Amino acid sequence: MSQPPADVVSEIEARSRSASLISLFLDFDGTLVPISEDPAAPRLDPGAADTLHLLSSQARFVTTIISGRAIEDLYTRIRLTGLIYAGNHGLEIFGRQLRFVEPAASARREALGRLCEELALDLQPLPGAIVECKGLTASVHYRRAGNADRAQIQQTVYAAIARNGALFRVNPGRKTFDIVPRTNWHKGAAVEWINGRLGGKEVLTLYLGDDTSDEDAFCVLHDAVTIKVGPAAPTCARYRLPGPAAVHEFLLWLAYSLKNSSGAQRSRRKYRAE
Repeated sequence: MSQPPADVVSEIEARSRSASLISLFLDFDGTLVPISEDPAAPRLDPGAADTLHLLSSQARFVTTIISGRAIEDLYTRIRLTGLIYAGNHGLEIFGRQLRFVEPAASARREALGRLCEELALDLQPLPGAIVECKGLTASVHYRRAGNADRAQIQQTVYAAIARNGALFRVNPGRKTFDIVPRTNWHKGAAVEWINGRLGGKEVLTLYLGDDTSDEDAFCVLHDAVTIKVGPAAPTCARYRLPGPAAVHEFLLWLAYSLKNSSGAQRSRRKYRAE
């Protein structure tokens, strides 16, 4: 069993005593599920789904899945009620009676569609480059491309963005180039929007993510417990877990440890003993 860092265990236990709600934010790819060669392949495994259901069934938790995937795509891979889904890097939010679409991003849907069509044509000679249009954002995946073609893929993406003026920008990700509208909205802004609609209660925010887009949240959520998932790398997050398997163990600990203080102490001793 993976052991959560002792300092994050201590902080969550201490701060949860004065919090009415635990607002938990989880990225999907690379955090809840391993990164896949095929972006269409990842699905939540039954054990992780059971853990998320256990968390969402507790009144003290509000769980949000926040991802670069379109919200419909994200939901089909999880299919759990009682969660909040924040797709397209938080530009669209749905669940638990919340609904939001960032207006500037929505107004650029047609422009983004045209840009994706142009990119698909431009990248056609480069096998392994995949253009995914997600309505409000897009991703160019190059995990399957040859190493010799990756510089050309990058050049092609940035040239296409330059032709579209100031409408969009590129966020380099894990073997992807994410194309997002130029707005003041990002994952961190989505977290603050969601937390602002939780009834004015004392909220402890936990955020787990693995990608560069999660740094937008890590860097602005100064009072949150932020956890970078994956290999050691420069980050604004305060803690780290090595991968999705460790995330699942952490969520199990979280689900059981905060039920009551005695459960928390038992769980804490168990993790530290292993």
